[in-house]
Amino acid sequence: MQMKMTKLEERAIKLLLKYEDRGILQSELWHKLGVTSREGSRIAIKLEKKGIVKRVKEFANDRWTRRLVPLIKQLSVEPIRGAPCPSCTHENTCGLDKMVTPCTCVLLEEWILGQTDTSGQV
Repeated sequence: MQMKMTKLEERAIKLLLKYEDRGILQSELWHKLGVTSREGSRIAIKLEKKGIVKRVKEFANDRWTRRLVPLIKQLSVEPIRGAPCPSCTHENTCGLDKMVTPCTCVLLEEWILGQTDTSGQV
C-alpha cells in the first residue's frame, strides 16, 4: 500500500529520521520546516494517522507539548553491498524449491565468508 505524501510531509519525515529514537518536539519541527504552529500540528497529526510517528505528551519549556518520535527507520544497503544475488545468473532458477538454493549456493557462501572478520563476526 502506497501512501500519498505532500512535499511538506516528506520534508518532515526526512527531518524526523535524523532524530531516530529521541524524536523532536513539534515546535522544533515547525521551526525547521518554516511553517506555522497550526500547519505543523496538522502535519504531525497526519503523520501519526499514517503510522509514521508517535506523538508523546511532554512537559517542555514550561508548557505541555508533543514530542514526535519516528516509528520508521532509515534503511541502508551497506550490509548487503556486493552480495552476488542481485546480479546472479541463476536468479530465475534460485529458490528453496528450485534447482539452485540459497542454502547450497557457492557464490553466496563465498560472499558471506568474505564478509566475516577474523573473530567470525559478520
